Amino acid sequence: MRANHARVPFHSLRAALFATTAVTLAACAHVVSGGQLPGSGILVAILALTGLACTAATRLRLGFPAATALLGAGQVVLHEAFTAFGGIVPGAPAGGPHLHGTAALPGGTLVHLPAHELESPVALLMLAGHALATLACALLLAKGEDALWALAAWLRPLIQLPTPVTPDAGAATKPVCWPADSAPLPWRNLRPDSRRGPPAAVVLP
Repeated sequence: MRANHARVPFHSLRAALFATTAVTLAACAHVVSGGQLPGSGILVAILALTGLACTAATRLRLGFPAATALLGAGQVVLHEAFTAFGGIVPGAPAGGPHLHGTAALPGGTLVHLPAHELESPVALLMLAGHALATLACALLLAKGEDALWALAAWLRPLIQLPTPVTPDAGAATKPVCWPADSAPLPWRNLRPDSRRGPPAAVVLP
């Protein structure tokens, strides 16, 4: 759900959490499966690009399915980037079970994994472990999303600035005027003419 005409709560924090989680998962899977990470400069560039993508995605409130799809797609893209700019660890067996990132998408689709590697129990175990780790991280991020959005809804009335109130154009106020019998005279301390003599209620004997 998108907040209309309002700032997205904790936008930078949420984008950083998603980007860091995606890059960390992909890097760990790439190293454990026998790959070699690229240089630090390339890693920083990959993290920055991932952060840009997550910044655009976190403009919306992400639930568990959306978080899983975002992390799953990110694992595939990041693995391809690590493979292109990194390499294989020297001394690793050429035919070893190199796990291709999260080649398992949330729907259970396997991509970029040759058939002979699927026959290896180690490759299947690593692939299943990476898929479970992705789902677990997506669940934690979705719970964090719910908590941050709830916190923002609780804090918004406390920090909301007062808005100026504009009077209704149709409700014009009438000018206040003095009654005719009590209008102030232009001279100071001048009383209006009054009737002289005894009060009318007094009865003379």
